Amino acid sequence: MTWVRAFLLLAAGALIGQAACRDDIATAREAVRQATADQGEDHPVTAFMLRNLALAFEESGYHNYAEHYAQRSLAILEARFGPEDVSLVPALNVLAEAYISEARYGDGRRIAMRAVGIGAEAGPHYATALHNLAASFHGEGELQEAAEFYRRALAAREAVLPAGHPHIRITRSALARVQRAGSLSARR
Repeated sequence: MTWVRAFLLLAAGALIGQAACRDDIATAREAVRQATADQGEDHPVTAFMLRNLALAFEESGYHNYAEHYAQRSLAILEARFGPEDVSLVPALNVLAEAYISEARYGDGRRIAMRAVGIGAEAGPHYATALHNLAASFHGEGELQEAAEFYRRALAAREAVLPAGHPHIRITRSALARVQRAGSLSARR
């Protein structure tokens, strides 16, 4: 497993056992089934449940399934609200994380940039998009760009999350790693 994959799994709160991951997937699948039965397959509630299923798959390491369900969620939300709606950002984040976990940094960067472009109105999801953008640069060894976006992600997270939140610590740690790596490469 690459350090980027491990980092993204940590960032997503995936430090849970395999049995818990399977339970999360089963729970998310049931929520999708229920939302589809109650609201229909193209309803925004179903789209949000599909995003949660995509996240459960991503956290469990099933990046191809995460990609599939995140794309389905996006398609529903885009059809209902348009391509620039803030509701798309959580699904875009899961899709970016799936791509980055698979070392598809260019695809991850493109999706993260789209999420960032939707704007800060997405709150903590916007901060996650900035973090994902930084991770895409980090994965390709583009340390200056990674540091820039980790700084922006840290500022955004500190603005919307309570002090000591794990996502703040994760971004701060990633920024420190990039800065250390940058200073080591500058010495060579």
